[in-house]
Amino acid sequence: MKNRFLYVIFILFCSMVLMPIAYAEEDTKCTPIMQKELRQRAEKIVGTYEFVYDNNNNVIGFNYLLYNIPDDMYVMYTGMASQKISTLEQSDILPIDRSTRQGKVFDDNLTDNYTVNFLVYQSSGECSGILRSFGIKKVRYNRYSELELCRYAGLEDFIYCQPWVDTNFPYGEDEIKQKIESKIESNNKTTTSQCVSCIENVKNEDEYNRLVLIRQIVIFGLISGIIIDIVVIIYLFRKAGESRL
Repeated sequence: MKNRFLYVIFILFCSMVLMPIAYAEEDTKCTPIMQKELRQRAEKIVGTYEFVYDNNNNVIGFNYLLYNIPDDMYVMYTGMASQKISTLEQSDILPIDRSTRQGKVFDDNLTDNYTVNFLVYQSSGECSGILRSFGIKKVRYNRYSELELCRYAGLEDFIYCQPWVDTNFPYGEDEIKQKIESKIESNNKTTTSQCVSCIENVKNEDEYNRLVLIRQIVIFGLISGIIIDIVVIIYLFRKAGESRL
């Protein structure tokens, strides 16, 4: 019984002595100075997105682009709606071209607004925490921009007529049309807001009428010239006949 008691005392003593040593060794792997230096370099990573087009110049998706990724770091990105991932948990490692220090990932969702979050880590794992987190907000296609009403001049910057927007509209199509009509009416109070397509149609019609008029003048001139030539020829023949007599 006495030996067991001494054994327990010995185990507790070893634990009290060795645990601080173990924690000290673990702490020295990632010092505050190292963390600060890593985070400063992680802050230099910048991100943006770009449109991706097909051969017919139609937008088919987006590329999220990250630049200045250090060689000793990697980036995780959150799930995107097109991948049927509904949470904002870590999903995949961003593919990185180490020669350019650029990362890129494709997203084919054109209909939703959301932010893709990126998390930066140290590759070696000495500092295992997140060094930096930031997000890139993606735009979506606005189908209301195709409305005939949006073809009026002065609506190019009106949010309901812009083809790509970064927000969801809390209105239905009828309400959107009313807002566009109200904007047109408001513009008319200060300036003349005209339908761009209508102006083009008027220009085309004027051009057509001008060409028709020119053609009519040319035809009239040709006919007049032929008539004058015939009259002159007849007159000369008569003169020639009178001279023989």
